[in-house]
Amino acid sequence: MNRQSISFEGFVPFGTKLREQTVPLGNAIPVGAEILEKTANKLTIRVPECGGGVLLTGLRGRVGGAAWNAANWLAMDVNFPQPEQFALCLCVGVYRYDQEPAKEAPYFGMLTGTFPNYLTRISLGFDELACRNGFLPRTPGKLKTVCAGLPITPDEISALYIGARACHVPQVIELSNLFLSDEEPDYPMPDVKMVDEMGQWTQKDWPGKMHSVEEMVETLQKELTVPALPPIDRRNRWGGNLDLKLTEGTGFYATHKDEHGKWWIVDPEGYAYFVMGLEMIAPGSSGVVNEWRDTYTWLPDKDGEFAVAWSEMHGDPNRARRVAYSEDVDFAKINLIRAYGDEWERKWAELTISRLDAWGINNVGVSGSPKGRLMTSPLGKYRQYPCFHFVGLYPSTKVTVFRDFPDVFSKEYEEASAAYAANLEPIRDIPFIVGYFMTNEPEWAFIEDLEISEMLLAHPEHLVTKDVFIDFIKGRYDSIEAFNQAWNLKLESFEDLLKPIADARRLSEAARRDLNDFSYIMIEQYIKVPALKCKEVDPNHLNFGMRYPYIAYANQTAGHQYLDVFDINDYRYDPKDYINWIGSLVDMPVMVSEFHHGSLDRGLPVTGIRGVRTQEERGVAYRYYIERGASTDYFVGSVYFVFSDQPILCSNYQENYNIGFVDICQMPHTEITNAVRKTAIAVYDVHAGKKPNYDRKPDIIPLNAC
Repeated sequence: MNRQSISFEGFVPFGTKLREQTVPLGNAIPVGAEILEKTANKLTIRVPECGGGVLLTGLRGRVGGAAWNAANWLAMDVNFPQPEQFALCLCVGVYRYDQEPAKEAPYFGMLTGTFPNYLTRISLGFDELACRNGFLPRTPGKLKTVCAGLPITPDEISALYIGARACHVPQVIELSNLFLSDEEPDYPMPDVKMVDEMGQWTQKDWPGKMHSVEEMVETLQKELTVPALPPIDRRNRWGGNLDLKLTEGTGFYATHKDEHGKWWIVDPEGYAYFVMGLEMIAPGSSGVVNEWRDTYTWLPDKDGEFAVAWSEMHGDPNRARRVAYSEDVDFAKINLIRAYGDEWERKWAELTISRLDAWGINNVGVSGSPKGRLMTSPLGKYRQYPCFHFVGLYPSTKVTVFRDFPDVFSKEYEEASAAYAANLEPIRDIPFIVGYFMTNEPEWAFIEDLEISEMLLAHPEHLVTKDVFIDFIKGRYDSIEAFNQAWNLKLESFEDLLKPIADARRLSEAARRDLNDFSYIMIEQYIKVPALKCKEVDPNHLNFGMRYPYIAYANQTAGHQYLDVFDINDYRYDPKDYINWIGSLVDMPVMVSEFHHGSLDRGLPVTGIRGVRTQEERGVAYRYYIERGASTDYFVGSVYFVFSDQPILCSNYQENYNIGFVDICQMPHTEITNAVRKTAIAVYDVHAGKKPNYDRKPDIIPLNAC
């Protein structure tokens, strides 16, 4: 391995705004970190609550005196010596040579979570600088890692930023062993046992933690015979409200706009159906074993009593969460087997159905789909719940414009869309499926300031969509001379637009306007082609669209006219203004297919994408979110993500969040489930305008990791 060490001595305190995969939590301006210790090989800094870090500047491609073009990896060792037991987030960003760091965010950056008091090697492969994916592959010791920004090459880098984003407490970061390498580094891990025999975090105690298998078994067996709460009444088998009949019904779920201009979903019999959903309701929460094997206190035999708790995942390392292979163990299943023996699945279903009825949950998300491509829940063996369905892997083309955005005007895309829509044939006549999602969080849509048409122009290959762009430009400009003048170019013909043009938005105001307008056309085509094919195959179910991670700009609503409900994954605390804004753009019902709020006062080290201070505040946050949304004319419900807390050593998607309604021992977080029940009872009157929404704001804290 050829290593080039980079000295810490040139770093200076610096604060910067970060590009993030999710909308930033606040507007506090970070300040420079306080340097506590600095040598060539070690740097210790204290980062204030508003976030901040340190910066190293240098010559283009020679930051720290190293030849970045001669390397393939950046690596460093990181430790957060925190007294509090929760994970923290390291931020690494690079600036391009033509940027002013004092005025701009890093051109490209990554954020990665690490356990407290756990020395972890963090790396960045330079292949990732092409920005083809928003997530980095798992490496030993670290938690989830996301990256955001625009493509950059090593020889364009002129500054390196290292720090932490906002947190509810100041953070101390120990950095050591910063280097470039031509090969991927190794990943040494501390010798620490972190998981007990029930799957709980060994290094922390909290209210409700099980201190023995016997205590857990006794508690689960008792609730099965004595339910905590009765079911909510006046609900039909479709989850509709029997006190609010809106239409005659069609035999399937449908949308309805009432005389007051409020949008609703109605169930197959015509009763109002406000989606009170809960995702991934299943008896399990699998955690990664692979590199963490020595960190478990105990693991079961693979062919013994708990064999069903073992599983494997094989995936595409170039797509989505970058999972090539994962060996997993599920302590939630192990604990159910301990409590209920051979009947564990049936008794789990009996327990869970009792809980869902009491909480007011009337939809089990995509995990309830009988023919879905994602994990389906065994709950369906014992009760049919309303649910959603994923059509399948979203249609694409062999060569994409950027990340997963296809060549949308090509014949290839049309043919792929037809094959994709055929996946709806098996579910078209199933009435308890509310509707389908076309995809989840397209990767291209994570970049807030992305102009997809600009990426089209920068593409080196001749795409069909480029031909359509040329026709679009010809329709706006009478001659190549007029176009050149408007765009500040010197092309000989319009066909020269087939050659790559980088950073086209910077050329002129006319370029920015034209690119923005054509981005709308591209996104509309992206939705239109598969949506029309889907409706041909399945005219019965509602099309809920794309589950965008957020709507960062109005163009992302392009194509909404081909959907029945405009759906988003909306992680925030108060959705009201956001829902009203989207609703004003689309004039159709709006649903949220993912949201959550987690805290750090129980058994996991990360809040989740949005955090609050305590479990009680999780209940407050739920009620405030749902009822504020319901007070708008457009909001028709949500699906909370997820049913179970995630495992301490991460799911195979690299997350270990306290976001569930139940923990790893199947104990409910009653603070939030009791709040859900109250909202399930009140929400119809709130949406109808007969009752004010719950108005207590939650005590929020920033997301502490990724």
